[in-house]
Amino acid sequence: MVDQNWGDDTEYHRAVGRAWVMGPVASCCSLVAVGFVVLTVFVVGAFVALVNALSS
Repeated sequence: MVDQNWGDDTEYHRAVGRAWVMGPVASCCSLVAVGFVVLTVFVVGAFVALVNALSS
């Protein structure tokens, strides 16, 4: 492939723009994943407590 040597930073600025967008998107996705884990642990704990209360 031939180096096109455009003489400007168009691709660089696009990459920086994508990085500024993808950083917050990745952070939100991580927070949602952590929230699902916390919610799952809470629901499982409540279910186990309910089963223990009903079985005794």
